Amino acid sequence: MNRKQYLNPLLAMALGLTLVALPVSLSPTAVYPAEQTANKVAPIRRLPGFDELKRAAEAQRQAAESGRLAPLAEEQAAAKPTPRAAVIASGFLGMDFNDTPGYVPPDTHAATGPNHIVETVNTTVAFFNRTTGANIFQQDLSVFFGPVGASTNLTDPVVAYDELAGRFFIGVLDFGPAVTIARLLYAVSNSSDPTGGFTEMHSIDVDEAGLICAGLVGGDFTRTGWNADAHVFTFNMFNFAGTCYDHVAIITIDKSTVLDANNATFTVYHADRDGSNHFSLVPATMHGSSTGDPMWFVEESIFANELRVVKMTNILSGTPTFTDTDIPVAAYGPPPSATQKGGGRFMDTGDTRVLHAEWRSDRLVAAQTVGLSGAARARWYELDTSGVSPALTQQGAIAPGSGIHTYYPSIAIAANGDLGMTFMQSSSAEFMSMYVTGREAGDAPGTMQTPVRAKAGLRTYASFDCPSSGDVCRAGDFSGITADPDTTNTFCAANEYATSAASENWGTWITCFSLGGHDLAVLSITAPRTARAASPLTLPVSVVIQNRSDHNETVSDAGKLGNGVTTGLVRLSVDVVDDDGESCQPAGIGLDGAKNARLFSAGAKVLIPGRTMTVYYLVTYDCPNAKLQNRTDPSPGDYSHAATVHHDALAGKDDAHAADDSCPRNALPGRLDSFPPPRGTKDIGCGAKKPDGTLGNPVVTDVVR
Repeated sequence: MNRKQYLNPLLAMALGLTLVALPVSLSPTAVYPAEQTANKVAPIRRLPGFDELKRAAEAQRQAAESGRLAPLAEEQAAAKPTPRAAVIASGFLGMDFNDTPGYVPPDTHAATGPNHIVETVNTTVAFFNRTTGANIFQQDLSVFFGPVGASTNLTDPVVAYDELAGRFFIGVLDFGPAVTIARLLYAVSNSSDPTGGFTEMHSIDVDEAGLICAGLVGGDFTRTGWNADAHVFTFNMFNFAGTCYDHVAIITIDKSTVLDANNATFTVYHADRDGSNHFSLVPATMHGSSTGDPMWFVEESIFANELRVVKMTNILSGTPTFTDTDIPVAAYGPPPSATQKGGGRFMDTGDTRVLHAEWRSDRLVAAQTVGLSGAARARWYELDTSGVSPALTQQGAIAPGSGIHTYYPSIAIAANGDLGMTFMQSSSAEFMSMYVTGREAGDAPGTMQTPVRAKAGLRTYASFDCPSSGDVCRAGDFSGITADPDTTNTFCAANEYATSAASENWGTWITCFSLGGHDLAVLSITAPRTARAASPLTLPVSVVIQNRSDHNETVSDAGKLGNGVTTGLVRLSVDVVDDDGESCQPAGIGLDGAKNARLFSAGAKVLIPGRTMTVYYLVTYDCPNAKLQNRTDPSPGDYSHAATVHHDALAGKDDAHAADDSCPRNALPGRLDSFPPPRGTKDIGCGAKKPDGTLGNPVVTDVVR
C-alpha cells in the first residue's frame, strides 16, 4: 500500500488550482500509481498538459521575482568523467520478487554495519553476512514487528546504520487492517550485530487531522536520517484515499531513550511543515555530527530548478525551529520513462523529488532523478553548510550517452571525503541494470568517475502492472547506499536489476566498492634465522610488497621509503623477545641505501597490478650473553620482525583493503584478496610457517655463539 499519488500543493498554489477538486493527483513531474500487488493492478496516471502548466508557473515566478539569481545556464556534468572507476570489492544477491508478497516495485533499501548488511524490500527484512553474502536471517516485517502489534498492511520500509551509536534501526509504515490508521513501526538493534536482537521496538502514531484535507491523513514515502541526538523520519501526509496531499510530518526520536534496550524510556516528537511549501522533505544522514548540532534536510523548492535546504534546530522539543534556503540549480525537466533492451515496455523513472541526502563535515549532498536531453538522468548536488546560509559548491548528472537512462540514485560521503553513488540504468541496448560510481577530492568539479555496472540486467523487465507492449512498468522507488563505518573509503549499495525470470522479474543486488584506493600488501619478510656473534652484528633483512589494486602504483623515488621505520612506504620493526637471559639489546634498523637506490636506477618504480617490490634493510642484532646454538637456549628466537605498508607515502589515499597491510598475518578469508574484481588475488598469509603448514607465525632471528 504505497500511495505514490499526490498533488504538489506548491504548484497548485501558483496555478490557483483547488487541492480537493482533482480526482487525479499531481507531482512536479509525474504521478506515482499506488504500489501494486498481484491481485490489484492499476494504470499509471498522469495529468495531461502538466508540463505546460509547470512552465507557466515558472514564468510567473520569474516575472514576479526578476531580481532573483537566475538558474545556472548549463549542466556542469557536461564535462567528461575522470577515467578512474570504482573498484567493486564484493557483490551478492539481495531479495527479489519471490521474497515479498507480490509487490512491485521493490522499494530497495539497505545499510551496512561492520560485519552485516541489512536490506529491506517492501514488507521483508533480511540480514546478510557482509563477507560471504550469505542470507542469515529473513522475515516478513509484520512478524518482525509482531511485538508491537503490526498488521500485514505495511509499506515503504527503510533501514540505516548509525555508526555514532553502533546500531541499526528500521522503520516501516503500518496502515492497519482497514487502512484507517497510520503508524511508524520503529526498531533499534541491541548492538552492531543485527542478529543479536532488536529489544527496543515501538509503534508511533503518525496519523492526524488534515490541515487541508478532510478527515485523518497518514504517511507516505518514508525517508530517514540521523545525527548525534536523534533518529528522524519524514512522511508526505495524504488522506487515506490517496487523493489529497496535506503536509510533511517530521518524527524525531531522542536517541538517548532508545539505546538502553528499555522500551519504558522513550521520547518522540512530532512536527509538521505546511503542504503549501513543502513536499518530500529528506533528512540527511549526518556522519560525525556532535550533540546540539542542527538537523539538515533537502527537498525541491516550490519553484522550478531550485533546491530547498532546511536547517532544523532545537530538534529535541515539540517546537523546533526551521530555516529554509532556496538555491538555484542547473535547469532540468521531468524525467521521461526509460527504454530497455527488448523493447515494448518502458520503465517508470518517477519524478524529480529529492531521494536521498547525506552530511559530513559541513558538506551536504543530495540526489534526484531529472530529465535532461530527452533522457532520465541521475542528478547529484554538493552544498556547503559552514556559512550563514548553505551554498551550492558543485552539481552533476550521470549522462553516459544519448538514449541511455539513469535513475533512482542515492549518494553517500565516506570518511575520507569521497562521494559514492548507486543508480539504475537501461536503454534500448541494455536491460535494467545496477551501477555504482563516485568521485575523489581531486576529480574535476561536477563529475563522477566512470560508472561501473555492478549487476547486469538479464532480461526485459515485465510485470503484472505492465502486461502489454507499450506499458510503463514500475521501478524503484528507492535505492540504498551507506559508507562503511570501519573504513574511510568504502561504500556498500543495494539497487534493482532485471532478473532472468519471465515476469515480475525484479531482483536486488548488494555490492561494496571503493574509489581508486591503494591495495598494497606485505607478502614476506626475509630475515636471518640465526645470527652467530657475541658482539653486535649487522645483517640484511628484506620486505616484499605487492600491488593488489586495479591500477598502476608509482613510487617516484627512494625518498618515498622515508627512514623505513617511522616514515615511508614500508616500515620495519624488530622487537626483542629474549627470555633466556641473553641480555639482547634493541635492534638497530636502517634502510640499505645502496640496494634501494638500484630500485630507482631507471627512474620511478611503477608497480602494475600484481607486481612486487622488495625494500632492503640492514639490521643490527646484539645479545652479549648469547647462548650456544641448540644446546642451552630452551626457546630460540631473540628478535621478532614485523612489517607494514603505508599508503600515505604515495598519494594520501586510504588502502582499499587494510587486512593484508601487515606481516605476520594469517591468510585472508577464503585465501583471497577480493581486489581487483572479478577474480581477486590469491592470498596465503605472511610470516613463518605454523605447525599446520600455513603462514602467520612470527619471523624470528636467534643470536647464538
